[in-house]
Amino acid sequence: MAQRGDAGGPHTAGQVARSLGVAETTLRSWHRRYGVPPHADRPGGYRRYTREDIVRLERMRDLIRSGVLASDAARIAAVQPAEPGLGAARDRLLEASRSLDSRTCQAVLTEAVGTYGIVPVWDTVCRPALVEVEHEQRADPAPATCVPREHVLSWAIAAALHHVPPAVPEEARPTVLLACVEDEQHTLPLEALAAALTERHVPVRMLGAGLPTAGLVAAARTLSPAAVVLWAHRPDTAQVDALRRLRRLPPRVLTAGPGWSARRRASAGYLPTLDAALAELA
Repeated sequence: MAQRGDAGGPHTAGQVARSLGVAETTLRSWHRRYGVPPHADRPGGYRRYTREDIVRLERMRDLIRSGVLASDAARIAAVQPAEPGLGAARDRLLEASRSLDSRTCQAVLTEAVGTYGIVPVWDTVCRPALVEVEHEQRADPAPATCVPREHVLSWAIAAALHHVPPAVPEEARPTVLLACVEDEQHTLPLEALAAALTERHVPVRMLGAGLPTAGLVAAARTLSPAAVVLWAHRPDTAQVDALRRLRRLPPRVLTAGPGWSARRRASAGYLPTLDAALAELA
């Protein structure tokens, strides 16, 4: 993470690259391809980054690490800059997770969701926190010490997402059906989508992790939704058979998650981000 102490800047490309954990060539590539900051060179021909520039770059880096395409990450970081309050919430969340304080983690997230809504909290607080813990696990010589922290974060995020009250009658027919493919256990991104759809009064049913294909097809027939979203976090869990069988039914089939190949994303319709999913489904 970038250093918080020198809030004003300006910062050199080398300083920013080191604080973000990326190469200077990566910063130049992002600037050239996607127009990310800084937009103007300082006298002498050297680029200098403000604190606002660094916040945007942190957001783009975190989105890319969590599986978002660089082009999409640049667009999201540009139109949804992180609120200072959300940055503070992320810091409080990470601090509480280090002491395995699940109650405080949930309280921080519930308060943030009530203030800012699901999408900003998911993109700016939850995902970056999970990414940071994941990178700590990779760097730790004894990664098992980080596992309880990851579980605390996951539990608190799920609890906060479930706290969003339904805005549609329980008996309303679901227009969106959400499910993980068989053998897939990563549910948090789908739970964020379910909460965001609920926030927007869209009837949704969440079927959760590891749903066998036969059960998924049966649920789609029973519920008759307008769309089915299939999440795959890893390539080895992306079930092509599930796509084939669902395509025989009336609901529109959409894929989500980094596990789907580029070919499958193109063939079934792909939701690269939470924003994109809401634009398509809400």
